[in-house]
Amino acid sequence: MARRSLFSRLFGSDDNSKNPQNATEFTLLNGDKAVFTKYNGDFKNDTDIRACVDAIARNGAKMHPKHIRNFANKFENLTGNLYKILAKQPNELQNAYQFYYQVISNLELYNDSFIYMQRDKDLKITGLYPLDFSEGKLYEYQNKIWIKFKFGRSKERFVPYDSCIHLTRFISDNGIIGGSTIPIIKTLSMKHVLDEGIINAIKTTQSIKGIIKSTKAMLKPDDVKRMRDQFVKDFINNGDKSGIGGLDATSDFTPVKIEPTTASDSQIKSIDSKILSYFGVNEAIVQSKYNEDEWNAFYESVLEPIGLQMSLEFTNKIFTPTEKYFGNEIVFESNRLQYVSNNTKISLLRYANNIMTINELREVFNLAPREDGDKIMQDLNHIDSDIANDYQTGNDNQNNQNNEEKEENKKNKETKSNPNHDKHGKFTTGGGKKKLSKKEYGRLAHLINSNPDKWKKGKNSQIIGDKEYIFKYNSYDNFNVIGRRKYKK
Repeated sequence: MARRSLFSRLFGSDDNSKNPQNATEFTLLNGDKAVFTKYNGDFKNDTDIRACVDAIARNGAKMHPKHIRNFANKFENLTGNLYKILAKQPNELQNAYQFYYQVISNLELYNDSFIYMQRDKDLKITGLYPLDFSEGKLYEYQNKIWIKFKFGRSKERFVPYDSCIHLTRFISDNGIIGGSTIPIIKTLSMKHVLDEGIINAIKTTQSIKGIIKSTKAMLKPDDVKRMRDQFVKDFINNGDKSGIGGLDATSDFTPVKIEPTTASDSQIKSIDSKILSYFGVNEAIVQSKYNEDEWNAFYESVLEPIGLQMSLEFTNKIFTPTEKYFGNEIVFESNRLQYVSNNTKISLLRYANNIMTINELREVFNLAPREDGDKIMQDLNHIDSDIANDYQTGNDNQNNQNNEEKEENKKNKETKSNPNHDKHGKFTTGGGKKKLSKKEYGRLAHLINSNPDKWKKGKNSQIIGDKEYIFKYNSYDNFNVIGRRKYKK
């Protein structure tokens, strides 16, 4: 069985592709050639660099992709094969979190991040692969832009530019490729000098502790070494913990105090600050000890721009112009409310039930969705704007009242023993209770519950428009309508 490499799985064969004879290097408006190169140094293994990149990538990878279609006033959340690739497993080697973590890491480290889109014979997406290349060059061929990637020392591939999703950071003057990594390399060079200075200072302070001088005449080198070794053996390596040593009159020990100069705290903080500023983060974000305001600032200034760029680039490269015309779009969303304080979450739970579904509220608390949770619970203080005036003032249009009564008579075939609503608006029978429509009951319930101190226990009445409703009041939200009559002013 022949062995297959990732290169062959990705591009169909293990052979290098050759440039077509009439392909020319693509020249930008400023006259430069578009060349993508990665810094050959090992700066990604610097502790501070890795911490900053990880803070951005691990939070950015939690953004959730959605395939939506918004056309002709119809909005759809699509969950087909493309959604499964984007949200679950972009390729056979990575799950979605690993995939987006690598994509964002490449973007933050190298200011360019490429994703190769693998398609089948019907041009449907079958896989997405982040590319780790050493060099890329843009070419023009058959009136299209192509890019030649070089992988390692020997592998090369010539692919259409529109087959790659391309994310950029610190966009360069030509407007196509990401900015240079020179600024962070210079900062890391200074940091390297400071780190080496600290290491050398530690080594120096651990080297010479003192000097033994003999008062005898000139000694041979072997005698000097023998005297030094004997001193170390007697007073340093003998296990005597007294801390007291003794010498005769022929020897003299002089301690040596070495105080090497290292970088000051302000110099070290200045370098650290430059690294944090380069990535747009602070210590609270890197060390995961941020508060609600710090998280919001980080999201809006770092994560949201990445999500916006990914949404636009994924949409433009995955869909054809026709598919985009019909409203197909990829969006990346993040539930920012998961990171707010518990007090904010509780306030949200109290006041947002009229605009968020049950499952959306449960997601804020990191709870699993419910099967019946895709609905909005609405209280009586929030009503349809079409009936707001009638609902709050009690005024009603006579035609609407007549239409309601006609519809009610048609649907329910009222008789003397009509069914009626209980206090929850549900139909019951008997008991002398009067049947009301849901809309009519809602108006009355709002007025009664809005003024609980107005009512006495027992029989009361409320006028709405040209109707007077007689009801028995028991307690808050507990009343029974026992009659309705036309009100004459």
